[in-house]
Amino acid sequence: MITALLLSGIIQGGFLAFLLVRRESNQLPNRILSALILLLMFHLFLICLEVKNLFIGYPHFSRLSWLLPLLYGPLIVLLTQSISDPEFRFRRSQLLLIVPFGIYLALLMPYFMLPGSDKVAYLANKGLVAQADFGWMNSFTNYLHVSFTAFALGIFYQNQPKRTEHFSSRELIDIDWLKEFLWIVLAIMLFSVGTFYVKKHQLAYFSGIYPAHFVLVVILVYWIAFKLLNKKTLVMPTAAGMVAELVTENIEPAPKYAKSALGEGISQDIAARLSALMDNEKPYLENDLTLVDLAVRLGVPRHQLSQVINADFGVNFFEYVNQHRLREFKQQVMQPANSHLSLLGIALDCGFNSKATFNQVFKKLEGTTPSDFVKKSRQNLVS
Repeated sequence: MITALLLSGIIQGGFLAFLLVRRESNQLPNRILSALILLLMFHLFLICLEVKNLFIGYPHFSRLSWLLPLLYGPLIVLLTQSISDPEFRFRRSQLLLIVPFGIYLALLMPYFMLPGSDKVAYLANKGLVAQADFGWMNSFTNYLHVSFTAFALGIFYQNQPKRTEHFSSRELIDIDWLKEFLWIVLAIMLFSVGTFYVKKHQLAYFSGIYPAHFVLVVILVYWIAFKLLNKKTLVMPTAAGMVAELVTENIEPAPKYAKSALGEGISQDIAARLSALMDNEKPYLENDLTLVDLAVRLGVPRHQLSQVINADFGVNFFEYVNQHRLREFKQQVMQPANSHLSLLGIALDCGFNSKATFNQVFKKLEGTTPSDFVKKSRQNLVS
């Protein structure tokens, strides 16, 4: 039964990985998740060989299950960074994530280089195999899994505020499903540690848990895959937006600076141009407007524009754009020509992406609900 479920997971995993690679939105997270799924598929294949005692027939696959799981943690960290950090880029420092994998590979290389006959002789000794399987390497791997997942959670919480500086839609800012994913992964990792020691000590009533707990991992990874495949789930700029961001990063600041305060004249100039752009072209009517979009239109580096919005207007990008959307709504809702439209319909036309975001912004800035505001405004107009 368990083997059938794992084999089913392998087949479905291949299909999901194919879909993720082909999807245009969320390209980088999709590719990282595809790599994670392919790794999981191969690991499940190794588990099936172990459950069916087939390592004797395929000895060169043995102990790969000691090595490959060392890539789970780095991939989970990279997946979290690529989803939660709008400024994510691959950096050389991230190679440090695979240091444990490199160390394990060096330690296991003598075994991998053994001829098949020597491996078969070793695998035939069940006592020796069991002693090695529950040795320090696999024990340490469990704690690495927990550490990497906890590290990924820290990255998630650290990057959350960044998203309000890049996106104008609450749907793009809120990625609670990723937080849920990481907490569940952490719980599964802790459960796996317990399962490891249960099997090691052959505790009655619990030893049958292994390898059934891998089914939980399969379900969870496939859940986040479906989440990223969902058309409504956009966690980072589109490919065109990322190209535009590279363009803004190559715009020469005037004068050039490195994360220092802008000169007062330059700051006032950018602020004036931004206000004119918002009043004349009304880019805030686009419900997926990003900081990069505005920076491209103004011809200024993204970080300069963010600094001006924070310093000169005293708000973050999300708040700045939605203030304009709210002002537009208050104007449009009082137009007789729009009396046949619903409040939500007008709000969506003004750039809001959902009812939840609209109500949240309206309540925060006006201190009342949209319906109460409109009712009082129309009463005042009549009187």
